[in-house]
Formats: sequence, C-alpha cells, structure tokens
Amino acid sequence: MSTAPVLSVRGLSKYYRVKGTRVDALAGIDLDIRRGETMAIVGESGSGKTTLGNLILGLERASAGQVIFEGAPLQMRRSSALRRRIQVVQQNPFSTLNPKRTVRATIELPLRAYKMVSRDRYRARVGELLDIVGMSSTHMNRYPAALSGGQRQRVALARALASEPEIIVLDEPTSALDVSVQARVLALLVELQRTFDLTYIFITHDLSVVRNIARRVSVMYRGRVVESGPTESVFAAPRHRYTSMLLSSIPVVSDAELAVKPSWTWDPGAIEGQGLHSDGCPFAPRCPHAVDACWSDVPELESLETAHLAACHRPAGSS
Repeated sequence: MSTAPVLSVRGLSKYYRVKGTRVDALAGIDLDIRRGETMAIVGESGSGKTTLGNLILGLERASAGQVIFEGAPLQMRRSSALRRRIQVVQQNPFSTLNPKRTVRATIELPLRAYKMVSRDRYRARVGELLDIVGMSSTHMNRYPAALSGGQRQRVALARALASEPEIIVLDEPTSALDVSVQARVLALLVELQRTFDLTYIFITHDLSVVRNIARRVSVMYRGRVVESGPTESVFAAPRHRYTSMLLSSIPVVSDAELAVKPSWTWDPGAIEGQGLHSDGCPFAPRCPHAVDACWSDVPELESLETAHLAACHRPAGSS
C-alpha cells in the first residue's frame, strides 16, 4: 500500500444558516486517506460524518477548505470521469434502490452512464457483477421487494462496482442489517477490497464494526475530529474522553475484552450536557474530566505518539 494519500481533506468546513443563526456541521477537518486502506469515520448522530461524506462525493458545497484527489482539488461540479472514480454505498438498502427498477436495470445504469462496456455486453456484465458480490444471475429480473436486506446491499455494492471506482464511501452500510448478515457483508467488503485494490471511507457509529474492518479510525464530535490513529492503537489506549465513552459502551463477550474496555463515569447530567455550551472543547459539557481550559480554548489535534492524535487538554493516560 502506498503511503502517499490518494485523497486528502484540508480545512474542510460546512455551515448552515438556521433562522439567522450559523450552525457548523464541520469545522476545519483535516484527513489523509491512503490508497487501498479503510479509514473509518466514527461518531454519534449529528457529529458531521455524513456531511463529510457528502462533501467528498460532491453532493454538497463546502463553506471552506478543499477535498484533494490525487493531488488536484475536487470541485462540487465534476466530470463524468471523476464521478466514476469515487462511488457511494448508502445506509439503508430498503430505500436506496428504486423499487420500480429490476436488479438488472439498477446495475446497468452506471454501465450506460459511464460507457463501461458496449451495449451488447450489458447483460453479461451485470451477471459478472452479481457473481462478484455473491449473487446468482437468476436475481437479475427481480425487484428490490423480492430481495432480503443483505441481498439488496449486495446489489448496491454491485451498482457501485459497475463503474470500476477507486474509492467507495460506505455510509453506515451495515447498520440496517441483522448481525449475522452484517458479518457476511463485512467479509464481502474485505474480499472486494483485496481483489480490486479499493479504498474505503467507512462511515459508522458502531465501533465494534470498525475493529473488524478499518486500518485507521478518525473519531468525530460536533463537526471536529477529536481523535485519529491506527485502529489498534485507538482501541487499546483511547486518548480523548469522548472516544473512551464510545468504547465503554461496546458490548463485550469475554473477560479479556472486559479487561481492556475503558471505564466511564456515567452521569446522566454530564451525558446530556444539561444544555450547556462550550467555547472550547465541544465535549466539555459532557466530560467529567473537563477543566477551565476545556471550556474556553479549543484544543488542537496533536500527536501523542506515532500516528495517534487527539484534541484534548487532559488526554487519558497523561499525567
């Protein structure tokens, strides 16, 4: 795997005006994503992770900052060739497939749009793509209503693969699936990545999924990256208190997992933040470790050890 980033985000910000008030969805995000890796973007609802994905895809216009692909800034309006190279698989397979289109018509659409094969090869290529995602060509003439959730998500994957992309943004791709189906879809994603040298941006709120698929993870809170690093390092020694809180909520099934699970002081008032606002760290209203600086100064994302960064005035494990 190359160490040079295939896609970078620099100072990326997005804000909205709501009744005359500015609401920041993203505030100065910096990320580097290397070719062939899986970068997980983790956070609760409202953290800005889906907004980040939309800006990378060109579905929304950034208020500031840049998305850089192979050294060149990406604009919101992109050529067909650029759109082809960065694809998306969205969260809910029950709503992302057109119920009036057959499986064949769904997968054929990008083949036509990007002129991937000649017209006489459409049917054969759809069959090949279904085989790649573990489905039979007998599903070709079925409609989404006749498919299970796992089958629909496989069709969504086949549709994304039809354009032969280099990067796929996976926005909560398994959250609407049963646990056993999740495992099979995750295994398929790993296999596809290995076969086609794909780069994944894996957006999720579920850290237990991240452990099984991502090489690196960036944790977001209220529009900011608060911690980033190799998945193994972040799980073994989380430095930002918000990451500790997320990890402490993951169910465990063994004493070994319980031994390394972070503890958290569960105070309902702190969890809700009591409606308080912080001019410094956005997590201060929910953090039992907050000091005065946390309320007044926004912490910078700083390196605490090799490739492991956190934006915290009192990182876990520090003196």
